[in-house]
Amino acid sequence: MNEKFKIYKFDYIKENQAEIIKVASDCHRSLVEDGFGDTTWSYYLYNIFSVTSPSIHFWNIFKYLRGIIKENVPDERCWFQAWLNFHDHDQVLDWHNHSAPWHGYIALEPQDTTTEFGDWEVKNETGNIYFGRGNVRHRVVNDSYYTGKRLTIGYDVIPESTFDNPTVRATKQYGAMPLL
Repeated sequence: MNEKFKIYKFDYIKENQAEIIKVASDCHRSLVEDGFGDTTWSYYLYNIFSVTSPSIHFWNIFKYLRGIIKENVPDERCWFQAWLNFHDHDQVLDWHNHSAPWHGYIALEPQDTTTEFGDWEVKNETGNIYFGRGNVRHRVVNDSYYTGKRLTIGYDVIPESTFDNPTVRATKQYGAMPLL
């Protein structure tokens, strides 16, 4: 991938948004009740696609995301972690970074927000799937006031080449799963 990023439009999310939000909200509540705390900052402890099983909607989102990852990182074995960002208006993410070589997010209920990167920005829309390089600082900006939750799935892609010796070096990314 030579571009800095790509945006994929997955209308399935728009068409099934109410049910997808219900599953995400139920999973968020369960994760908090089970001691995971903030589901954004505990991203390394779980994978949202495991937590949401057996939701057919999240299976379909996973299947589409898998295709995006394989299209952009075709020649390597990869692991990926994915987590739920579940925020009020005053909780959106400030400047931060991801150390994985590839990073993205899936807009489930992005509210009226924009994600700003170093020298570009993305207006968030329901059903958009962002795929781009990691190690790029970014933040979420509220474009207007809203009262509901802002829901996205963040994800990192970790190709085998990232590891010095993948047969002996484990990570502490407990939510990372092989992308088969």
